[in-house]
Amino acid sequence: MTLRSKIALLTITVALSVGFFIIVSVRGVFVDAFRGELEKRGLSVAGNLADRVANYILLSDFFQTSRAFSEVLAKERDVEYIFVTGQEGNIVAHTFTDGIPPEILTWNPLKERESSVQLLDTEKGYIRDVGVSVFRDSRSELHLGIREDSLRETLARARRITYPLIILVVALGVVASFIFSLLITKPLRTFVEFTKVLGRGEYGKKVEVQSSDEIGYLARNFNTLSVQLQTARGKMEEAYTYTHLLEAEKLSSIGQISAGLAHELKNPLTTLKSMFQAFREQPDMTREDAEIISAEIDKIDRVMTNFLGFVKQKSVSFAEISLSDLIERVLSLAAFDIDNAGITVHRDLIDALPSVRGDRGLLEQVFLNLVLNAVQAMPGGGDIRVSGKSDDRFVEVMVWDRGGGIPSDVRARVYDPFFTTKESGTGLGLSIAYNIIKSHGGTMFFNSNEGAGTVFTVRLPREVEHGQDSRR
Repeated sequence: MTLRSKIALLTITVALSVGFFIIVSVRGVFVDAFRGELEKRGLSVAGNLADRVANYILLSDFFQTSRAFSEVLAKERDVEYIFVTGQEGNIVAHTFTDGIPPEILTWNPLKERESSVQLLDTEKGYIRDVGVSVFRDSRSELHLGIREDSLRETLARARRITYPLIILVVALGVVASFIFSLLITKPLRTFVEFTKVLGRGEYGKKVEVQSSDEIGYLARNFNTLSVQLQTARGKMEEAYTYTHLLEAEKLSSIGQISAGLAHELKNPLTTLKSMFQAFREQPDMTREDAEIISAEIDKIDRVMTNFLGFVKQKSVSFAEISLSDLIERVLSLAAFDIDNAGITVHRDLIDALPSVRGDRGLLEQVFLNLVLNAVQAMPGGGDIRVSGKSDDRFVEVMVWDRGGGIPSDVRARVYDPFFTTKESGTGLGLSIAYNIIKSHGGTMFFNSNEGAGTVFTVRLPREVEHGQDSRR
């Protein structure tokens, strides 16, 4: 059953219930009041008639008594019968056309009361027998029976008026329920359809409900929810894409330094191999030989530790970081590429740099990208300068090269994702590096002169709160 049907059924039920209870309550009050007035009128008519026929009874003039009864019957159309008893208690006059009913004197005896009203259930329906005393301290009584014809006619007229009113009220209730349900269920149907739209993932759309009441308030909240869901999904997709791009660039960096890793491992392994071959011919090991073996093993361990530390780190974790140690580790990772290209690295004021708060793995990736870019900018060899400075608020690290510089027509696109001037490259390195520094509350910028070289500057705040990482 639809909501509209429920509202219509509820309205009709309420209207019928209200009408029924009104009829029952009003009818009861009305009948009781009418019967009370009927009894009062009956006592008044009986009393007046008793006073009128009292002398006739004393004189035994039953003809005048019957005549008075006939006048009352002609005037009072609700009176069914009239009879009077003499002082001995026997009926002396009456209006019964078919004879006196048996045991009529037992219907409503006064028993020394001035008056009495008794409801009788007869073949002609309910009749109220009104009895009054004709003479005080005697057995002479006057009784008249009053039918409820007026009451029935009045109730019939009331029904003829009330029933159409109830039908009208029900009809108005149905119309009102239809209009009301239309006003309520139409926006609700709109909301139901809108939830289906949201369920299909079509975020950002809005429900068109023009209202200033609770329905309008609900519509505005739905629209706000839709926009928020669209924004949240965009952020999730952006974070997902950013994470995968970050991993892709990291893999690219790993690929670039893997050749250097092989070279760094090959040299000590060659030394160890030569020494073990010598031990076959000369088993004795001198102290000097042991120190050489230990040093070569330490070198292998250091190279593998640096490499695995760079490769394995995946989760973002902010902590105090020594920029000096971080730069040295990056230069160690890129040592093979630097040496193989015939490049000399100069360090200026690196040891004096203060610590910063950030993610070690991400910052290593930034500076490794800058160093490798500087190496690739000078394929014929040259100098790379890594310098630093700080003040009360920021720490700056500059990576200089003496390469050919960045052409002026592409400088505006240096940080664009997937933009590269290299034959092999993802085009993501500087874009990701820029966003990493930005997520640390810092900035990254460069200066370049064609034919003279380029300097990239990374500026980091000395303190970065955990919540400033925009990717988390």
